[in-house]
Amino acid sequence: MIDENGPHYFVSFQTPGPKWVQGVKYNEQPDFPDHVGYMTELQESGRTVLSGPFMEKVGGLSGVLEDGGMTIFKASDLDEATKISADDPSVKSGMLNVVVKMIWVPFHS
Repeated sequence: MIDENGPHYFVSFQTPGPKWVQGVKYNEQPDFPDHVGYMTELQESGRTVLSGPFMEKVGGLSGVLEDGGMTIFKASDLDEATKISADDPSVKSGMLNVVVKMIWVPFHS
């Protein structure tokens, strides 16, 4: 059933930025711990719906990670969502670039 008044969420697509170290895995990038800390704060505050890296092969950290990921989170509007994404320390440092898009969810459980 289509929910014409379904919720809106914001998707932050994270890709390598100008300070990304080529040839170094995502979880071994110099600013990765700061990124994880920030994502943990968002999760604990209830802002994050889901978040993680893109994968080439399944298996979590034993799999093969791609260079980048995404986060789906809650915000009041696109401006707030963009600020939340830009406040990630790994974005501020230049390790990651972000593009934020709003999604309307007419199909959900």
